[in-house]
Amino acid sequence: MKIRFKKEQFPYFIILLFGLLILMIGLINHYYFKTATYDYANYNFAFWDYSHFRISPLTTFRGNFLQDHFSFTLMFFVPIFWMLNWLTGSYTLIIIQSAFILLAAWYSHKIIQLKTNNLWLSTGVLLYYFLLLGRYTSFAADVNLAILSACFIPIFLYYFQIRKYGIAAIILILSLFSRENIPLWFIFIFIVLIIENRRDKKSVWFCLSGIAVSIIYFVLLFKVFIPATQSPDAQYALFNYAALGAGPKEAFIFMISNPIETIKLFFENHLNDPGYNGLKKEFYLVYLISGGILLIFKPQYLIWFFPIVAQKVLNDAPVRWGIISYYAVEVITLLPLSVFLALASLKWKKAQITFSILACIGAITMTIYKMDINHCAVPWMMNPKKEKFYDNRFWEKPFDIKKVNKLLSLIPSDASVSSSNMFTPHLAQRQYIYFFPNVKDADYIVFSVSDDNYLYSQIINERYRFDYLSSPKWEIIAAEYPVFLLKRRNEESAQLNAPLNSIWSHTETQKFSFGDANSSYGNDQDSTIKPSVSVSESIQLKNDNENIAISLHGENSYSPFISIKDLEKINHLRIEVWQETQKKGAAFIVADNSNGFYRSSNVCDSIDSQGRERLVLSFWIPQNIGSDELKIALKNTTNELIHFGDITITKGYKRNN
Repeated sequence: MKIRFKKEQFPYFIILLFGLLILMIGLINHYYFKTATYDYANYNFAFWDYSHFRISPLTTFRGNFLQDHFSFTLMFFVPIFWMLNWLTGSYTLIIIQSAFILLAAWYSHKIIQLKTNNLWLSTGVLLYYFLLLGRYTSFAADVNLAILSACFIPIFLYYFQIRKYGIAAIILILSLFSRENIPLWFIFIFIVLIIENRRDKKSVWFCLSGIAVSIIYFVLLFKVFIPATQSPDAQYALFNYAALGAGPKEAFIFMISNPIETIKLFFENHLNDPGYNGLKKEFYLVYLISGGILLIFKPQYLIWFFPIVAQKVLNDAPVRWGIISYYAVEVITLLPLSVFLALASLKWKKAQITFSILACIGAITMTIYKMDINHCAVPWMMNPKKEKFYDNRFWEKPFDIKKVNKLLSLIPSDASVSSSNMFTPHLAQRQYIYFFPNVKDADYIVFSVSDDNYLYSQIINERYRFDYLSSPKWEIIAAEYPVFLLKRRNEESAQLNAPLNSIWSHTETQKFSFGDANSSYGNDQDSTIKPSVSVSESIQLKNDNENIAISLHGENSYSPFISIKDLEKINHLRIEVWQETQKKGAAFIVADNSNGFYRSSNVCDSIDSQGRERLVLSFWIPQNIGSDELKIALKNTTNELIHFGDITITKGYKRNN
């Protein structure tokens, strides 16, 4: 039996198709433990906290959620918490956000249908809404207030257009309370609406009242409400516009007094760091090609983009300037309406359809092109593992998901927990949750040995993990490599063996002596370092360099490499080498393979009586390292001479081998 779609069903088909896609991406990211402590664990903790009528400090912030963002949005959803959370748990906010995204899309469709009575245009705006790049890059942030607050705008605009001012006023109030930038945005939205409805006195008066309310609330926000929530150790830190001034008032004065300089800031890299050149240009080009150029038919719609573009490109954080993450979400939520309202102003119907098709083609072309990190101005800012759902990397699992979920189920729901980055979002709905290595009074610790706290270097994260794995005060109650679950021992049993002893079947230490000092890193196997004859001989670095094994001179010069080929049998490596130089921090131990795995360290953990330093690189071998060979070498990053002694490597062998 053939299934035939009537044209009236196309909008529902698009909503269903992309709704499932949006929901699937969010759920998979969380299920595969790709959501992060900052932001999603903070959101889950605040959501649980508000639902239990509490306002508590966040796990990764020096204050509570209101001190980070003055927003009541999560409080709006407290009833949904009690209706759904028993079933959906830490996935609840992802479901809510997905529903809001679809709601904004549907109201955009309703506005175009209302304005044009043209099914193809109103269907086109739906399709265009879901094809824009920012709809997918925003998944890097999991759940965010900017995404949720932007969704109120099409809903407000619809009820304004049908002259249901009471409902529009309620949506306006909810919007103003949703995020601190919304009042400023609404001032410009109302200006556009006044231009569009200048012959309707009731609409104009509603807009003028809306402007007054928005201005008053914006002033109260920054003069009364935000200062009232701050404490000496938790100050509001989201006004980062040093080029404009110290606060909104100073910024406004600067922009009025220096219009030419302000315009330049919209396009120039005002931080004078050439590494971020091109980010602003990339943002403008992507969204002009994606259909924004069509606003030439209705240039007044550019007005309501001014505050949201200004907050992007004038910010001190370059990460906000371009196309990554959720930093264009306000633009891509309002752009579909703006473009298709502009097309609706065209009298020639064929032109409307033609330009709408071109807009959709431009949007999907830019989305596919820029989702490839090789085509981005700053490639490292993109996150294809969370955004590019048609890429194999999106579907990579960090470990056995079912077994790790079973491990996490051993943690009581009311227990205090310290967990690493990928686990905190799953465990944050409780009274006490800490971001490892912050442990405090936690009864349980759970971490993946390949999951670093982004506030610290890899080697510091490694040190903290070993501190707890080596402590007799903790015991490993479950493990699914690379994940370990530790439980605090009571005082009576605290003298038992350290849990680290139970991880490996055995460890093996080898010393390697360097051969030809002129060999270069990455040469053929003849340059591979051979094990020394006397493995037990201690390292002695004398002033006359009698026992110096190798000297490196010249910036970015490398030693010969050691090839580690038994990776399937081991899960941990510790590399140590003594080095002698006048330039601190210039010497590195490097480990890499041909599949993108890379670790390096210039960390010194010991200094001998003659001032020579011992460098250490310690790391666990990922399950998906993707190669059966790992190369270890030494690196000199300066032009000064560095002397290295023999290198010592300790391998931890898996217990199941």
